Amino acid sequence: MKTTPKAWDDASPLLNAYLNRNPMTPKFLAALLFLTGNLLCNCSAQIDSHRIMTYNIRHGVGLDGVLDLERTARVIKAANPDIVILNEVDKGTERSFGVDQADSLGGLLEMSAVFGQSIHYDGGQYGNALLTRYPIIDFHILDLSTDTLLEGRSVFISRLDVGGDTLIVLGTHLGLNPEERQEQVQSIVKGLPDNTKLILAGDFNFEPDSDSYLELRKYLRDGLAEFKTEPQPTFPAERPERRIDYIFISEGVEIVKQVEFQHPETSIASDHLPQVLHFKWSPAN
Repeated sequence: MKTTPKAWDDASPLLNAYLNRNPMTPKFLAALLFLTGNLLCNCSAQIDSHRIMTYNIRHGVGLDGVLDLERTARVIKAANPDIVILNEVDKGTERSFGVDQADSLGGLLEMSAVFGQSIHYDGGQYGNALLTRYPIIDFHILDLSTDTLLEGRSVFISRLDVGGDTLIVLGTHLGLNPEERQEQVQSIVKGLPDNTKLILAGDFNFEPDSDSYLELRKYLRDGLAEFKTEPQPTFPAERPERRIDYIFISEGVEIVKQVEFQHPETSIASDHLPQVLHFKWSPAN
């Protein structure tokens, strides 16, 4: 027996009018306008909204001690992001067998990839990376290394062409020392481009009650906190207790929803959980 798909249940009177139409009758015109409006709204929602992920991938090594970039790619693919900020990415290191991990993940996910070095490490480089489905206008790195002997850090700043609009994306991984992080946050704030459409994401190594978090919140909104008073912890992945991974947004960005996706390997693929937001431009921008 042929049945009408469930998606049409609410529109069945208008759909029937369309299917049994006499051209140019009022019922036919009403049905046509209803169906056309629905199609346009659906297309507009798909075109005007975008999805961003931030993920510390631990250079592809899971909690089982296995280096498996294909597993990392599977976790990312499960969220279907348009933009991905990655932390703890290797390029040409011995421990990662000389692989350019950003380029490899870009190939696996069919996304453009750019690596941003923080330090020289193990015969290669180590830092952050950007994966995107959108054209990259430019990409540069701001050194966040402090005067201490602690690990060098950086933030990348990239402009993307998102449907004719320019979105500025910054990705970073801050230090482990509170004083160091405060200095790095101040450097990021000073380097923020003058643009209302901006997203800063990564592993910040601070929690929401820290001075560094509160300082950054003076300039940017905490995207994940706009849907939940207490967003889920992100570290350690197998039993999360601390929220240290964030997606900060400027006034020109509106959050559609926090994307909660399921994948059986998220709790083992890295020591961090990925975070995802669905966003669009604010109406006034």
